[in-house]
Amino acid sequence: MSNTTEILNATAIEHKIQRLAWELYDRHHNATDLHVVGIKDNGYWLAEQLVTRLRNISDINITLHALVMEKDAPALENMILDLPEGGEFALVDDVLNSGRTLLWAVIKLMSFRPRVLSTTVLVDRSHKRYPVKADLKGLSLSTTLQDTVQLNVVNGAATSVQLV
Repeated sequence: MSNTTEILNATAIEHKIQRLAWELYDRHHNATDLHVVGIKDNGYWLAEQLVTRLRNISDINITLHALVMEKDAPALENMILDLPEGGEFALVDDVLNSGRTLLWAVIKLMSFRPRVLSTTVLVDRSHKRYPVKADLKGLSLSTTLQDTVQLNVVNGAATSVQLV
């Protein structure tokens, strides 16, 4: 039997997402165009949620993009992404573990010479092995290296964040 602990329930996740949307708006309020880039799967789901809320609270022209990458073996040449050069970008992922995925994604985004680049995660585990950080985070969580933190999304809705 697995030992899981619920860190955030659906209501708490919703509150975190709404707050993150306001923080993203605050950070990018002068942008004419904002390109929100979600890292495939749950990072993209979170980016979708943020874009929906940003469109309700701002008049910024927002475009949603998916960054498809192999998280276990990232390679720049295999990352699929099309962005305008010199744009304003917001990179989004669900959980910041070691920082590897976010770092590779930032390296990819830097190839588009962003004017502004921010990083947002729902949960920051504080176990970074790589020199990258989340500018905006829904929750900072201290865990052991053996723990796994996962965002559970069922039928397009977040149900929980669990520590496994």
